[in-house]
Amino acid sequence: MKAETNPPLIYLFFYIMDLSKNKVIHICLTLLLFAAFFSACKKEELIHENVTIPDNIPPGQDGVSDLKLNSYVNNLYIDMFGRAPTEEELSEAKTTLKDNNYNETSREDIITGIMSSYDYYKNINVLTSQKMLVSIDSLTIQYEIDLYEYTIYIAELTGDSVAVFYYEYYLEKLVNLRDASVHLYNSSITINEYFKRYVDNIFYDDVNMGSENFVVSCFENLFHRQPTDDEMQSGIAMVDGEASMLFLVQGNSKDAFINIVGNALEFSQGQVLEAYQTLLARDPSSYEMNEYALQIQETGSFNEMKIDIFKSEEYAGF
Repeated sequence: MKAETNPPLIYLFFYIMDLSKNKVIHICLTLLLFAAFFSACKKEELIHENVTIPDNIPPGQDGVSDLKLNSYVNNLYIDMFGRAPTEEELSEAKTTLKDNNYNETSREDIITGIMSSYDYYKNINVLTSQKMLVSIDSLTIQYEIDLYEYTIYIAELTGDSVAVFYYEYYLEKLVNLRDASVHLYNSSITINEYFKRYVDNIFYDDVNMGSENFVVSCFENLFHRQPTDDEMQSGIAMVDGEASMLFLVQGNSKDAFINIVGNALEFSQGQVLEAYQTLLARDPSSYEMNEYALQIQETGSFNEMKIDIFKSEEYAGF
């Protein structure tokens, strides 16, 4: 006799609920049919819509966003004009960049356009005056010119030819200082001559009184370093009118000293160093220093170097 097997628990459950086995089987089959039906159903395809989010402008095809373009153009105008661009200037520059796929040629077109304006040279003048003349402005220079002209007039009336010669000598330096930015703009002087005018006037003498202070300040402003002991002694002697040699060049006057330091290769190196530190916040490499210093020495202009810096990816950020 076979042992009696215990019924499944589910049967016991429905048995308790007074349900027949047939009803249990019917329910199970119904559940299986529903499960098969839903598993066979095809999943609906998800549809993604492009949604424009306000104030969230996507970058261009090459990844240059409007934020980067705004920053680049603003930096150009601030570094070259000393001010932010107008809405029209900003829009025109961005259009030029976008229409030319942001390439170096389009950047150079914008930079040379800015450099063609006299405002670029006025800003150079402001920065140079702040650094070397403690912010002496054009009105102060013109007032001093008027004073010298009047003094010369009085000396001529009294027949004091020595005084006339003396005052005309210093008047010429003041007029050269006043006209320095205009002459640099129309390319009638080199960058060397421009900076020589800034150390060769009564205002610079007042700020740096005495031969030693004058020599040290010229080295600091033009070379961005202190003179050595030998350079100091030679420079002071020359400024005081004694025959001396500096950078293998003989001289015996203050004018000779100014010409020597203003025409030295190290002056050009100083311009390269200042440009890189100001615009890129770093020192130039040996290659960059050599290339651009020789270029400035040959051309008498630092604009070519600045164009290369302004259009570089390092400066632009794209």
